[in-house]
Amino acid sequence: MAFRKALSPGTEKPREPVRAACYFAHGRLLPLLEAFAKETDGVRAAEDIEYIHRMRVASRRLRAALPLFASCFPQKNYNLWSDELRTITRALGEARDTDVQIAYLTKYQKRAEKTWKAKNPVPLGDPPTTPAVRYLVASLQKRRGALQKDVVSALDSLEKSHAIDSMRDAFSRPLPPLRGIQRQVFAYGIAPVAALRIEERLETLLAFEPWVSHPEAVAEHHATRIAAKKLRYTLETYAPVYRLNLRKPIARVKEVQEILGDLHDCDVWIDAVIRLLLRERSLLRSDNEEKRPDTRTLSSLKIFLAEKERERQQLYRHFVRYWATLKRTGLWDSLRTTLTDGRKMNFRPHVPVNETGILAAANLIAGDYPAGLQHSRQVTRLSLMLFDSLQPFHLMDPWDRFLLECAAMLHDIGWKGGRKAHNLRSAAMIVADERLPLDLEERGVIALVAFAHRGNVSPESQAFYTLLSPAYQEKTLRIASLLRIADGLDYLHLGTVQEVHCVIGDEISCDLTAAGDVSVEKEHARTKSTLFARAFGRNLVIR
Repeated sequence: MAFRKALSPGTEKPREPVRAACYFAHGRLLPLLEAFAKETDGVRAAEDIEYIHRMRVASRRLRAALPLFASCFPQKNYNLWSDELRTITRALGEARDTDVQIAYLTKYQKRAEKTWKAKNPVPLGDPPTTPAVRYLVASLQKRRGALQKDVVSALDSLEKSHAIDSMRDAFSRPLPPLRGIQRQVFAYGIAPVAALRIEERLETLLAFEPWVSHPEAVAEHHATRIAAKKLRYTLETYAPVYRLNLRKPIARVKEVQEILGDLHDCDVWIDAVIRLLLRERSLLRSDNEEKRPDTRTLSSLKIFLAEKERERQQLYRHFVRYWATLKRTGLWDSLRTTLTDGRKMNFRPHVPVNETGILAAANLIAGDYPAGLQHSRQVTRLSLMLFDSLQPFHLMDPWDRFLLECAAMLHDIGWKGGRKAHNLRSAAMIVADERLPLDLEERGVIALVAFAHRGNVSPESQAFYTLLSPAYQEKTLRIASLLRIADGLDYLHLGTVQEVHCVIGDEISCDLTAAGDVSVEKEHARTKSTLFARAFGRNLVIR
């Protein structure tokens, strides 16, 4: 589960808008909305398939971008916009797919006729696939007529809801200008979120890489195409954050999406024709056969099917070669480097902030959940005791101690949305909060440590971990292991444990001074010590 999912609408009460995100949203969402809205009349008229194509693409881009800035808008408005966009996108998608199929068959027939005439100078009738094309086009045109009613109905609903007007008003509402030091919020509030969301999309895409070498993995190839599409839209949304506007990775991912789109089109044709042929094989012939393909059409469909299967083989080989090229040229590694090192100057911290300022910000953010302050302060105190007691063993530096202190203060801020998945919310809030004056890696460490404080989870399972340098990855595991133990020592939130003293030997032994029975706390601290053993190579014993 990714950090951003913990902030999805409906999982918690709306937060105060993140100013940096809202400024950025105004520049990204309004052009997408206008590109969507201007196609409405043309889609209603249904005289040119390009209107519905452009509107469908615009709706997808708007749907992909809107959730990234959900915190900037009232929950009620956001839910309305999301519902209406989902409805219209679905209606546009089905109609557009049918348009594409009809257009494809029309071009296919023209190419077939040209090739047939070139091979047969003396007229010999139509190409053998002509009956199949005619039958398929007739079926699709009938379906397209019915789908247009759904499109118009969705447009009527959209118009009645006034969603476009309310979005336009929200996206174009003037904001006060940013001046001087205020511009730092773009470095603190946009760049970390952009890097995380792009990395999450990239990891989703690369998770399908094992299926690239399997030509029969039709469902997985389709899922790969969807993952590429979502990655591309996220790259486009955050392109202004990075040098050259991410033109190269966007172009490469678009090519992956288009190749797999052509591959998917072949799969759709193959499946449709196979189902049709199997259905006809199981039905008896009767006197009323006007709506069914005759034997000549069935033979033509088999030829068409064989051609699509050959075309799929060619497209699949092209996809495999292109994917190998991307891997060989290091596109994915280059993109990850860009996420951390390729930001434009407006999205990099310019003014150094001392530890006092950072800690003050952390305490301010922790104060957003006042009910958890006592526990957070206790866990912070115990974490630092563990760090100091074990310093001759772990040899971490004062900056590592400071990062631990910040993570301990912020590890439970996600409780604002309830206990369930609060560690995910804590991590997501740390990544996105522009009040915290830390750059990518330090912010990532604190977020990952907060995420890993509960349950049997590890920082390595999160996308941000991949963006950290090896040195910071090691810091994250070590710091997280200490926080986990400290959190276990205050499991009941009673502050019973007063001091921790550790003895360094073949194993690490820690003695507690407590104001009462701490058997429950000891047991939870022991349970949470597995990460410590992995990070430091020694077992920890709570006595």
